[in-house]
Amino acid sequence: MTRSIKQLCCAASLLLPALAGSQEFPFFTAAQNGFRLSIPYMEYNSGVSKQGFRVALTTSDGGIFQLEPGSVGIVSPVTPAVNATTIAEVNGAFTLNIPYLEYADGGVTRAFQAALRSTDLSVFRLDPASMIEVPVEESPYVKDAPSVYAVEEAKVLKATVVTTDGTYTFADVNADIDDSDAIVPEVAAHFIVDGYPDDGKTTNATLRLRGHSSRFSAQKSYRIKLANDAAAWRDEKTLQFNKHPYDLTRMRNKLAFDLFRDIPHIPSLRTQFVRISITNKNASGISYATGDFGLFTHVEKMGKEYLSKRGLPTDGNIYKAEDFDFRLSANLALDSKGKPLSKTEFEKVLSLEADNGNHEKLIAMINAVNDSGTDFDTVFTKYFDRKNYLTWLASNILMGNRDTINQNFALHQPKANDKFYFLPWDYDGAFGFEDQPDQKVASPLYAPHQQTVANWWGAPLHQRFLSNPKYRAELVATVNELAERYLTEAKIKEKIDAYRPLVRPSVTTSPDLNDLPLVSNAASSEWDAECTRIAKVIRTNLANFTSTLENPMPFWQSATNQGNQIRFSWGQSVDLQGDPVRYTAMISAKPDFSSIRTQIDLTENEWLMPMLPDGSWYLKVSATDSKGNTREAFDIMESANTRYFGVLPFVVRGSQIVQQ
Repeated sequence: MTRSIKQLCCAASLLLPALAGSQEFPFFTAAQNGFRLSIPYMEYNSGVSKQGFRVALTTSDGGIFQLEPGSVGIVSPVTPAVNATTIAEVNGAFTLNIPYLEYADGGVTRAFQAALRSTDLSVFRLDPASMIEVPVEESPYVKDAPSVYAVEEAKVLKATVVTTDGTYTFADVNADIDDSDAIVPEVAAHFIVDGYPDDGKTTNATLRLRGHSSRFSAQKSYRIKLANDAAAWRDEKTLQFNKHPYDLTRMRNKLAFDLFRDIPHIPSLRTQFVRISITNKNASGISYATGDFGLFTHVEKMGKEYLSKRGLPTDGNIYKAEDFDFRLSANLALDSKGKPLSKTEFEKVLSLEADNGNHEKLIAMINAVNDSGTDFDTVFTKYFDRKNYLTWLASNILMGNRDTINQNFALHQPKANDKFYFLPWDYDGAFGFEDQPDQKVASPLYAPHQQTVANWWGAPLHQRFLSNPKYRAELVATVNELAERYLTEAKIKEKIDAYRPLVRPSVTTSPDLNDLPLVSNAASSEWDAECTRIAKVIRTNLANFTSTLENPMPFWQSATNQGNQIRFSWGQSVDLQGDPVRYTAMISAKPDFSSIRTQIDLTENEWLMPMLPDGSWYLKVSATDSKGNTREAFDIMESANTRYFGVLPFVVRGSQIVQQ
């Protein structure tokens, strides 16, 4: 090394301890009085050894860059490093070669290669001739290789499962409707499927129920875990067979993951249609029941096998959200080594699909996201991949996967860096599920705000992201790009048409027909119509997204006692364009507000009124900006199978609010 680079190493080692290296792309972000060029990984090769650094430069004009004080850190070298930023020295002159850096320009991500030159490793000047625009690349942590999906077959595989009763019976397994308790009925099983022949053993697996709300359905979903001494099926040992009992089409989940295979910046999961027959034996090995259990969709598990099949290190964590909205929970408490104090409690919030035993980065991320005193650009850049997050959120907006605020997604956190990458999960409630015929005859499933980007406003991460005009512009651009290139009606129709001949024989016969969510006796025509309809829902969701971008954001309401009065209050409704907001508050004795006792317009977020007579009452506040765009509260009340949106119920008894 030259003396100057030695000094750089010494300065770095004094500032920060050596960290694990990870190859992430350099990127530009806006900074005070200019821009900041963050270089997460930079190499110096002396010819004898290789040293890794991370560093940041600042610029006011894009031509002259200053080394940011305190930004230099030593990281372990990455091998192999692809398109790595390098620094080289020739006769006392230094060249910083950046083969790939990213910049978000007006909501569109652009990529460039460039070279910066320096004589003192403090001031760098851009070589204008080196600045060339290049195609935008994907992070290796979210880039899927087509070969991963080569094992999938465009047909319905046939599988046979033989269970053997032990401590629990197959009936006990099917009765396990509570997935939150410590009792998990499981039976020994023998599994055979096309391409996985009979191994001649009595048992080679275990079988248990899987899923959450689907446990209450007559038709169940199952997890089959192959034994340690059994061969893997398609390099998988944990098999997840989903029934999707509430999805009339039985194809929404597979459709989503097949579409994700073509969308950059977000990985997918393997899926496969499988028809399963199950035979049950008692502890003596005597068969007592057998039956065709119909069509299932196998969905790949997000664990270490998922990582290894994609050539990724298996020493990271994968968290599947069970009840996680990016807020800190006591359930997530860790010991001094970064392990959960209680894995059972931890997994009520985030299930550990892959676990490296240390979750300190998770807690650090949650604290940073919830610290309003931190610069969100810095927090977001440190912990998330912008394109991955944008693609995840935009695809959920377009596909209409609304139940993704605190569940139905996963986070991959590689050990080598601090980032959390979003992985998609569970799309049987997407693609216009709320307008499926059986859902339309019931009470509306979603409030108006849940059918727009405001659906995600209640989670701190999403709220801080959406509050940034620059990020909103990027989200709009990403939504439009996905709609125009990857989620077109023609692409979706092509996939659905390929599924129809595979799925139709199952949904028109027992056992699937028995519990299909139909509103008529014409199963085939109703199913056909729904398959045709869901190909068109992307444009509906795009229109909802675009037309409501200027609406104020939702908020929570409350009613409390204040002396002999009632204090009604609600959170501020944020208008992202900065328009002034007024509120209309209404009180009614009926949840549908067919008659209104009191109504008032205010600019404040609270209202004091005299105590109401004893009885059940309802509050409904709406926010309206200066352009006439409106929004109701988050609150949803359910009564007699009817949902009332934006309504807060409360009870007055003895001149006091006693229930809310």
